[in-house]
Amino acid sequence: MTMALKLSLWAALLSLATAFMHGSSCQHTLKKNVDAKSEPSYVLKLSASEENNEQSTTKVTGVTLKMAFDSSPVWGVADLSETKSERFTSPESLDMVHRLRRDSSAVLVGRGTVEFDNCSLSVRRVELGEGQEQPVRVILDPSLSLVGGEYAIFNDGLKTIVYYSQSAAQDKDVSLPSSDDCVTFVPLAQSDDEKNDKILSLSPSEIVQDLATRGLTHIMVEGGPATARAFLHSGVVDRAILVRAPVEFQEPVPAQMDEDTMKTAGLNMIGTTEMGGDVVEYWTREGLEWPNPDDLSSWP
Repeated sequence: MTMALKLSLWAALLSLATAFMHGSSCQHTLKKNVDAKSEPSYVLKLSASEENNEQSTTKVTGVTLKMAFDSSPVWGVADLSETKSERFTSPESLDMVHRLRRDSSAVLVGRGTVEFDNCSLSVRRVELGEGQEQPVRVILDPSLSLVGGEYAIFNDGLKTIVYYSQSAAQDKDVSLPSSDDCVTFVPLAQSDDEKNDKILSLSPSEIVQDLATRGLTHIMVEGGPATARAFLHSGVVDRAILVRAPVEFQEPVPAQMDEDTMKTAGLNMIGTTEMGGDVVEYWTREGLEWPNPDDLSSWP
């Protein structure tokens, strides 16, 4: 057996093992040169169990925003002085993020997060409940610029929804996977919100409504900053968890958001906790209690 064949077999076995551990066996590739204008007709569904004693039994719905910043006054989300994107929050905060993913039916990010971090957005640092599937990953890619790229999120056999601008299909020659594949491409009309259109050309409220029709009722918005601002400006965020790490970037990338941004979105800070040296802020919409108002840190 040649070395190339051995490597190929090892790669295939690793792919199957990953799919098995994540509770999914569907595989797919992204190609070019096929019509990208029609939306697949199938609907993604999640099965979830809350019988795991380590998992919260609180049923949470709506939109939860999670963002992490450095300690600089510009709310830095990355350091331009670094050649590679590195995590800067504590292990305890990372565990919390994975618990939040576990308690979400979908984890949503913008195109830039996938492009720069090559993230998987799966639950890895905590155990899933018995019979529970990974949350569906949702990517906002208005111009379909990720298609054709070798990103982990498109090759791990887990369910993913990509929202894109309907007009992009007319300008770009892209192939969409068949209905047997793991990725669903959903075309949307360009947002008619002038203020939001400057941030994101897709409507956050329309996205949330579409996800609800697919049975995905708790959406975790995990970034990046432009996506976070768009969802805040649209008024669809019900609660937010902001993690502030005790580091200050040399060349911080400003989030272009602050406390006024949060308050304008109808959110009020109801308390803070400490996680491994990070300060975690909890924000919620007026009149909406935190999932556990008696102990903020108990959820997620």
